[in-house]
This record gives sequence, structure tokens and C-alpha cells, in this order.
Amino acid sequence: MSHLTEIIDNHNNLDGVFSIVKHYGVSAEFVTDALVQRFEQIQKNDEESEGSTEEEKVYCEEILNTLNQYYARL
Repeated sequence: MSHLTEIIDNHNNLDGVFSIVKHYGVSAEFVTDALVQRFEQIQKNDEESEGSTEEEKVYCEEILNTLNQYYARL
């Protein structure tokens, strides 16, 4: 599977997930908090195992910062 196909499939899958979330009225606060918790867990596990690359660490930090800023606005 090509990288482009993976990107398109992932976007379609996310659209499907968000349709379900919206249908059941799950709040943005809940989704954001769940994502923050999961990314913090990933970050912690990566620090303990030291198996992640610098790029993965930067990505995780960036998305956590963005999600935390968004959560503060809700």
C-alpha cells in the first residue's frame, strides 16, 4: 500500500469515527481529554523504553501542546 493510499484511508477512517462520535453526542472535551491522556501515555512509554526517534518525540510534544491549548479553549 502506498503512503498516499494510507493517508487517504486514514482520513476516511477518521471521518467515520467522528461521524459516530457526533451521532452519539460525545463532547469535544471528552475526545480531547482522551487523546491527551493517550498521547501522554505514549510519550511516557517512549521515554521509558527509549525506542522512539527524535521526530516521534517532537510530533508527540507538538500534538500534546496543540490539544492542551484546544482543551483550554473549550
